[in-house]
Amino acid sequence: MSRPYRRPVVLGVTLVLSVVALARFGILLTILVMVIGVTAAVLVGRHQAGLFTVRKKGARATGWRPTVQHQELPTPTDDPVIAFAEPVVELFTSRTPPLAHLQLKAGLRSQLDGLALGRTKRIIEAPDLLPHAAADAESWPHVEAAVRKSLDLARARGVELLPEGQNGLNQALALSATQGVLLAEWRQLEDGKTIWDGASARVRASDAFTIQRISEAMERRLLPDLFAGIARRPADFEVRLLLPYALATAFYLRLSGNPPHAFAAA
Repeated sequence: MSRPYRRPVVLGVTLVLSVVALARFGILLTILVMVIGVTAAVLVGRHQAGLFTVRKKGARATGWRPTVQHQELPTPTDDPVIAFAEPVVELFTSRTPPLAHLQLKAGLRSQLDGLALGRTKRIIEAPDLLPHAAADAESWPHVEAAVRKSLDLARARGVELLPEGQNGLNQALALSATQGVLLAEWRQLEDGKTIWDGASARVRASDAFTIQRISEAMERRLLPDLFAGIARRPADFEVRLLLPYALATAFYLRLSGNPPHAFAAA
């Protein structure tokens, strides 16, 4: 059958079938046959005119995949206990890998970082994190304390705040602090009440990796609000350090409380 005659052939077959249907089955089936036939003829005509093509299902090509692990991996077989002292801002001045002084094996470091990447994604994508924390009497005092310490640090280092942008700056610090609180509560949900060695809390190595990963992921997002509240910054102090400082400080402060009840990370 040549291509130019496809549509007339479909219409001809439809006519024949309609006559047969009318003679043997009645008008209702005849109408159905005519509708199907006319629809088929229209589709054949559009196909001949090149208005659409039938897609053939081919083999699935290997597409691009991100190199960053966005799904939380299982807890490494060895997530070492580390001592976490009250943070000082100098800890965040360099972007060296977390716990470089411990000389962890490359395989373990990779596992810890994979866990941290997945946990980071879950924390930064948690919906309405700040309002939930503000409504939780267990969590919010630690957020407020971390923000207050961060502002005190900024003033002590010569940062002049801008009243008009103070609200945005406070919210940026509060969000960082809330993420630190959530991470601390996550740690307590897994390990129970925090054990202290003097002024240092016992946490896991993966927590240090997660703190760095959250800081890296949130820095560009929060810096505009942070800078909007600053009138002058000294040359010898990086204002961006206030964000990881607020996060780590809130993490440290929340560890002193009881394991969470309402504001759970799971």
